[in-house]
Amino acid sequence: MSVETVISSVPVRLVDYAKAHLVVVPIHEVGGLIARGGLSIDGRTGRIADLVCAGDVVSVDAAALVSCALRPQPLPLVIRYEDDDLLVCDKPAGMHVHPLGPHRSDTLLNALLWHCGARADHAWGRWRPRPLHRLDRAASGLIAIAKHAAVHDHVRRQLADHAAERRYRAVVHGRVAAEAATIASPLGRDPTCDYRRAVVAVEQGGQRAVTHYTRIEHAGDHTLLELVLETGRTHQIRAHLASIGHPIVGDTLYAAGGDRRDAASAIALHAVELRLRHPRHDAIIACLSPPPASFIDRPTSRVLRAGESHVDEPGAG
Repeated sequence: MSVETVISSVPVRLVDYAKAHLVVVPIHEVGGLIARGGLSIDGRTGRIADLVCAGDVVSVDAAALVSCALRPQPLPLVIRYEDDDLLVCDKPAGMHVHPLGPHRSDTLLNALLWHCGARADHAWGRWRPRPLHRLDRAASGLIAIAKHAAVHDHVRRQLADHAAERRYRAVVHGRVAAEAATIASPLGRDPTCDYRRAVVAVEQGGQRAVTHYTRIEHAGDHTLLELVLETGRTHQIRAHLASIGHPIVGDTLYAAGGDRRDAASAIALHAVELRLRHPRHDAIIACLSPPPASFIDRPTSRVLRAGESHVDEPGAG
């Protein structure tokens, strides 16, 4: 039995309180857990629409958690920025953001659950981690996490409206000729490999995808690029660069003839910069992250200074 004393100053529905604080249970499974009688309020079985108030004791049956709970883990977290609403951290290459299929542990979310206060014997947290955008398992770098639903919705709108900016660095095979260019080919599932994305006509199910890149330098038969996304499709940077004949170094999945069995755990793609407006006070949050040591071992070594973050005054930028 894991017990939580409600501290909300206003009455709130049990299902909403659990979605915010019963952090080891995925949001989409909270309603089912309550419907199965897994939560109680002051000793009586709770219902979805029940209201909880300050001082109420909400308990979750440990047996009911077995089939749906995620495991908090004290994994290392490199935090670039944190306040009561947002957290920006570095994800290492090889780590999933969310538990996926057989990968139920050692993900970024497992680490964040521990960071927000959940433990093996305590299913509740101070806030629920809500990742705000994609970052492939094989890629590394900055990822933003919302601590509340309203913050999640606000920042997601910024991303959709291009008011937030994400910059990436990639080392690619070949000498890229253009100093700057835009790849605007629609992307969809690769008909030869369901796990991979490829250029697919919109009429055949492809989705609009736009990637802007700038060449930073050549080094032998490789090129260091800086990239900015206008859209956020699955594997967008990887698929777009492969489509112009410059796959990312280490990305065996997008090398010629690669398939799911060839998926590398680390590629030369790093999210180096994140800028967004704070949803509460409108200041610009700007974070930088240096590419990992594996990048320095690549044919080029121009990197950002060690991870920095700063907050500009509201209205700046």
